[in-house]
Amino acid sequence: MNSNTSVVVDGGLQIVGIIVLVLGIVVFLLWKSMNRQIKKINIDLPPGPQDERIAEDEHFTEEAVVRGEEERDEDEQRA
Repeated sequence: MNSNTSVVVDGGLQIVGIIVLVLGIVVFLLWKSMNRQIKKINIDLPPGPQDERIAEDEHFTEEAVVRGEEERDEDEQRA
């Protein structure tokens, strides 16, 4: 290797180490900030439109399960 290449390679490890250290600090700070914001969420909020749709879907699913069980019972009685 010539001397110019070895100087670049030798200095590269230090730069990569600094970048990794800075990224680690940034991730830690974002994590702390996100935890702080999540703790501010009020779980006693009234249900929104999405929650109402989910409740309707659950209701229809329960009805379908009951209907399916009834139909299965009728088929078993016929057999």
